[in-house]
Amino acid sequence: MSVRSYLVKLKQALHLQAPKTPYRVVTGNQSADMDSVVSAITFAYLTYTLKTPDQFMIPLINIPRADFVLRRDINKLLQYHDISEDLLYFVEDYEKFLKESTSIELSLVDHNGLQGVEINKSFDAGLVNVEAIIDHHADEGMFQNANPRVIRTCGSNSTLVFQYFHKLIAGDESFWKTNKDVIELLIAPLLIDTTNMTQKVEDPDVKALEFYKKILDGDTVSFTTQSSYDDFYRTLKTAKKDISGFSFAEILRKDYKQFKFIHEDRVGFSSIGKPLLWVTSKFSVEDIKKDLAKTLETNQIDLLVITSSFTQKETGIYTREFCYYYEGENVRYADLYQLVWKQLELSTDLYKSDAISSLTNAINSKEAHLKIFNQKKVTATRKQVVPIVKEVLER
Repeated sequence: MSVRSYLVKLKQALHLQAPKTPYRVVTGNQSADMDSVVSAITFAYLTYTLKTPDQFMIPLINIPRADFVLRRDINKLLQYHDISEDLLYFVEDYEKFLKESTSIELSLVDHNGLQGVEINKSFDAGLVNVEAIIDHHADEGMFQNANPRVIRTCGSNSTLVFQYFHKLIAGDESFWKTNKDVIELLIAPLLIDTTNMTQKVEDPDVKALEFYKKILDGDTVSFTTQSSYDDFYRTLKTAKKDISGFSFAEILRKDYKQFKFIHEDRVGFSSIGKPLLWVTSKFSVEDIKKDLAKTLETNQIDLLVITSSFTQKETGIYTREFCYYYEGENVRYADLYQLVWKQLELSTDLYKSDAISSLTNAINSKEAHLKIFNQKKVTATRKQVVPIVKEVLER
């Protein structure tokens, strides 16, 4: 049974309210990038196929359905497998699942702490039990009884999903050879997350790719040469970076995560692959100001952190920026940059600083505050920035 066939079968069962209760749901993190989406889909498919063929598992994409159009790389990947949006499930569907099931057995992939207003609300109400975790982020120490509970660093979380099920049927290659489509899904986030196996690669990633190539070798439909893999990577990478036609608010939503910290701080984190200078060249100050305020209001957050990363065209220098926006008077947020200054190696030496200064001067007032810095510690991605901000705000 192909991955698509499983999703069709699941759709039919849900339409008839046929799945056993409590419903079993697997979800990735709120950024809903390719790694999260593929990890969720393949985890659901492999769990049903290899572990519990008598009980469906629902892959949930942890964003509103309307935001899925912003993930052009994921849409392109799923189109290769004829998986259309109507076969997928989003946060709007989660409330329906609760009504039909009254409780949820939840598995987490690509994160190990609950993310999303809807999921956290149902967990607080005692309606959710976390039964499994497979993740490559820092361990938050929660849900110690989850089984499996696999948390370790790795280039791609999809690698850990594959590794778990590969060990489950150790020595049996026939399953993978007759279900190559799952390998063709799994290989995509591995290539994207490791920049075509050149960055953040760990031993499980290397072993996974070797196995993927072994299974796909000689497959005339898909990958037969290294150039095929390279072309596949470039196609998906181009689609991922394509933000043409998006508003600034949509760009902020494209790769977004949200957290609630101990002191009731509700903080959103947006990652963008362009310098803030590019933002000023594409959108008016009024549009930027409006969309920053809209992001706070829509997500009901107190603080928005924007982490941008790009390569300077003139020098080829890889650069990161640390930016945050809040409204009203808040001494802690006003001093946030001082609290993370040393850990992130912040600097006021900004790329094209004159244009950035014009933006902040135009926006900053008693009611609105936008702060932008050069982040010289370029190895600190959002994975590192989130716990740093969390620590200083909770301290």
